[in-house]
Amino acid sequence: MDRELISLKFTMLRNTTPGLRKVGWVFGALAVLATWAVAVLASGDQVRASALTLVLALWGLGAAIGPVLTSGAGVLRADYFALLPLPRAALGRGLLVSVLVSIASGFVLLALLAVVVHALVVAPATVVVVLVGAPLTWLLVVTLSRLVYGLLGAAMRTKLGVEIAGVQFGLMFAAWFAGWMIVQVAVQSIPRLLQDGLPEGPITTVVDALPTSWTVLAVDAAAGGDWSRAGLLLLALAAVDAVLVLATVPLLVPRGAAVEKRRRRRRSPGLVAGGGILPATQTGAVAMKEVRQWRRDAWRALESSTAVWTGAAIGVFAYLGGYTAPAAPFAGLIVAFMLGLSGCNLYGQDGSAVWQNVVGQDETSVRSDVHGRQWAMLIVFLPRAIVVTVPFLLLTQAWWTVPVLLAAIPAVFGAAAGAAILVSALGVSPGVDPRRRRGPNDANGNIALHVWIVLLLVPVTVLPTAGMIVWSQVSGEPALVVGAVVAGLLNGIAVAWALARVAIGYLATRMPDVFSRIRYGQVFRRSDDDAGLLSWIESTTLKGEQDLAKQKQKQREARLARAGR
Repeated sequence: MDRELISLKFTMLRNTTPGLRKVGWVFGALAVLATWAVAVLASGDQVRASALTLVLALWGLGAAIGPVLTSGAGVLRADYFALLPLPRAALGRGLLVSVLVSIASGFVLLALLAVVVHALVVAPATVVVVLVGAPLTWLLVVTLSRLVYGLLGAAMRTKLGVEIAGVQFGLMFAAWFAGWMIVQVAVQSIPRLLQDGLPEGPITTVVDALPTSWTVLAVDAAAGGDWSRAGLLLLALAAVDAVLVLATVPLLVPRGAAVEKRRRRRRSPGLVAGGGILPATQTGAVAMKEVRQWRRDAWRALESSTAVWTGAAIGVFAYLGGYTAPAAPFAGLIVAFMLGLSGCNLYGQDGSAVWQNVVGQDETSVRSDVHGRQWAMLIVFLPRAIVVTVPFLLLTQAWWTVPVLLAAIPAVFGAAAGAAILVSALGVSPGVDPRRRRGPNDANGNIALHVWIVLLLVPVTVLPTAGMIVWSQVSGEPALVVGAVVAGLLNGIAVAWALARVAIGYLATRMPDVFSRIRYGQVFRRSDDDAGLLSWIESTTLKGEQDLAKQKQKQREARLARAGR
């Protein structure tokens, strides 16, 4: 079965677009060359061993984050075989083996073989240790990648799984937004690393304790004549591999849908309507419903968690960057900004449940729905922004940032909430149907245009607050500092209200069209207003969804035609 699954994988790869894979090959080759360069350019034996343990630990970290970067199960998805009468253990093993036989895993093995350089320098006889340890480490790293993906898939409906995925997505977005801070520190540290190695202390202790370092430690032990310790390290590495394989194989096997059992509890009508916490009005009811959805829906919860970890990661980057440390308290602004990206497809995430908005529409329901969603976003994200901001403020003691934050946070939150609801209404992109969602990205469809609009709209709409902040900081007048805070609050309220008004005007006459785009992928009635920016956004996102569906259909037909020859 393993051979058939490997053959099926490569057949599917031949019928997919190779563009992104080729980009991945380029980055993989560069990473391999960088690993070998560290082994060759290190100044001494001890320095080389220390540097290699750090680099191999980074390869293990990359394997853990890889499932998020690829956003999927790879080529062979486990649910393809759910209805086939295959032994569970054999199928899981075959899925794992199909991952081991790939170009990406080949790059991993080539990188791990860089330890050969260290072995040849310290004692040529220890190369045999590398020839055993490198494949074991390779199996460890690749299996770890599959284990993390399996855990994410199994735990997406648990709070722990959502937080794990949120950490990974947060690191990914933080690397996109502020990776230059880490790159700068890394570039400055590489010469010192190659000259002096890792400093003695907790960092070295932790890195040496990782299984990815055990091959290097085994080489050093064998070079010192302690072959028994080298053998024990390799046996321990093999044991860790066995545990990981045994844990990974069951997670890769398709399982039946689990029936979620919840403790039944009666809810008072007032609480359901929004009473008790929020006003018992239409807006309060929508806000309460949305707050529950942000907490209970795994994909909404993932987005809110990602916002927190993105802000926290960027704050850490800034704090560790030396001269950028005073900017760390502004990490809360990143959480506010991520609100716009997290909520830019709210109606699309609801799926066909938007039908309730259609059948219940009246003269006030659309306004209540739009404002209720905005209030819910603020209720969910504002405390998280404060939680991220306060620790960095205490660590850096940069108290001058307090008035700046008091002005900027309300402005960015208002702009993000307004931009999110407007883009969500105009560019509905349903993605995977809620009943079939499995991966962490399934809830969003084609939202590239949404993201760009939010990235441009939020900074432009907070320019008045930015101008007041600069003026107040340059002049130092207390009255201007207070004026900047007031201007930020008014700016946020005005932008949120104005963009919500545009969304309300759009949805008041097009709510059935929103549902038809989600349910059928098209609009059945012709709009009277085919010109203007809003219509362009609507038509562009709809055309993108339709083109993507046609492309998938053409690929499916081409595969069937080739199979019939």
